[in-house]
Amino acid sequence: MHNQVPSDPFQQPATPAAAPPPFPPAPPQPFPPAPGAGQQPFGGPVAPGQQPFGGPVAPGQYPPGYPGDPFTLPPKEGTNGWAIAGLLTTFLVSGLVGAIFAVIALRKIKRQPQRGRGLAIATLIIAGLQVLLIAAIFAVIIVDERRDAAAGIDDVVVTDLKAGDCIRDFDGSGAIYDLPTVACTDPHQAEVYHVYTFPEGSYPGTTQVEAESDKRCGAAFEPYLTPQTENMDIYYLYPRDDSEWRQDRSISCIVVAPSGTLTAPLTK
Repeated sequence: MHNQVPSDPFQQPATPAAAPPPFPPAPPQPFPPAPGAGQQPFGGPVAPGQQPFGGPVAPGQYPPGYPGDPFTLPPKEGTNGWAIAGLLTTFLVSGLVGAIFAVIALRKIKRQPQRGRGLAIATLIIAGLQVLLIAAIFAVIIVDERRDAAAGIDDVVVTDLKAGDCIRDFDGSGAIYDLPTVACTDPHQAEVYHVYTFPEGSYPGTTQVEAESDKRCGAAFEPYLTPQTENMDIYYLYPRDDSEWRQDRSISCIVVAPSGTLTAPLTK
């Protein structure tokens, strides 16, 4: 029996084992051709006027077939109701309320396009003109009152007239609600010379009130009848219906100079 030296596990065998045959190299593949006119990257033809899939898109635009900006609401049909209500309210109620409705309409149309923007703008213009007109009227009234106050003129309601009140201007035509009174030493056209109050009771009717007023005012003017006053006109203010009768039952007798002005009182 022979002793054998243990083999070195790291020692290569004298005759190496045959290596397995290598895989055959793959044939070279050409790169795909760049998309040209009428071709897409995937080889499909492109219709005239269309853009290849994945191609550049102009800023602010979407490719054909894209549903659009998802954050923009589609336009609504018809005219905005707030714009219509604003115009009607401006004429029927108040320009201020109509202007508020118009602003609401413009805000809603901006968020979701709809007809009525021109209507809302017209409402704002009309409302602005109304405000200017009202301001002008108030300015005229204030200026007129200040001018009358500076001239010593006081507008008195006819139910507050009393004997001895001198009236700067008097026009007997139409309804009279107040009269401009001045000092009797200032130039004036008329003067209240008598006031009579009917007794309590129901309204006797226009005919009876007029007849009683004519009689009372005629008799009350006799003490002031002179050659200088005999050509003057006599007017009387009286309650014309039951509503005015309930407020005041008095009549005011007024003597009016037909031409020129008076500069002195008749009753004093």
